[in-house]
Amino acid sequence: MDLKNKKFIFIVNPNSGKLSKKKKVKLITECFPSNPDIVFTKNSQETSFLSAQAFKNKTIVISCGGDGTANIVANQAIIHDGIMSIFPFGRGNDFAKFIGINNEKDFKKIFLKPTVFKSGYLDLFFKDNHKICLTSAGLGLLSEAAYRASKIPLLQGRLLYIVAALSCFINLKSHSYILNLNKKENLTKKMSILVVASTPYAGGGMHIAPDAQKNKNKVNIIYAKKVSRIEAIGLLGKVMSGNHLGHQKVTNSHVKNCKIDTNENNFWAHLVYGDGEYLGNLPVNIQKGTKKLKLLIPENETID
Repeated sequence: MDLKNKKFIFIVNPNSGKLSKKKKVKLITECFPSNPDIVFTKNSQETSFLSAQAFKNKTIVISCGGDGTANIVANQAIIHDGIMSIFPFGRGNDFAKFIGINNEKDFKKIFLKPTVFKSGYLDLFFKDNHKICLTSAGLGLLSEAAYRASKIPLLQGRLLYIVAALSCFINLKSHSYILNLNKKENLTKKMSILVVASTPYAGGGMHIAPDAQKNKNKVNIIYAKKVSRIEAIGLLGKVMSGNHLGHQKVTNSHVKNCKIDTNENNFWAHLVYGDGEYLGNLPVNIQKGTKKLKLLIPENETID
């Protein structure tokens, strides 16, 4: 792709990660020295509005934040058929990891040999709204850990989510989930973990869904039956390396669509988290997005 005469805007979440505004500007200008257009947004609504305006004007938007910021920008990119990229400044950066942009060195490569990669994502339909998810939608232990991670200062990356997950083990819960798979198969089971994934990484680089890309037209659903604390700790260790799919209590499959609900009143049972953010409460219908998300990445980057 020829970037000559292309317009760019860097939309920056000032609250993502631990870097100061000054440091973020310095990194952007070092990677893109041609007088970059940099905007620090006040909230998610402004991020969404500015992204939409940029895409309407055929401007390439660089999301400078974490997975939550990328999610907001991506939603507008999909609606307006725009092109975006990511400069990861967040605490998790799982989607950036998936497209091979882990730091400023990786980001600089975009401007040497750029190409457009068309990525899948999840469409989530709740009772009163629609959301997208770039990585994976988690329930049970995963949603509780994501909630707790959002309350933990200072830590970031995999360590943040390990600490959050371990804090959940103090009062480990399993919840009864009702799954309708491919609009015909109904399952009701007690589960500790339930995740629907489009891409492999979650929790700051944990390989939660290593098979996510094996069938790009279907979502990857993974769940673990009720486990003890000892089993949960063992599973956490396996998740870090992506070796958990062979565990006797883990089920891994690909489906066209799934509906998830619960018959419990427990607060934690209803929560759905994805891209490091709260997405909504059950029930939810999940499927692969019908359009593709256009991402500017280095030409030789291998997407796994």
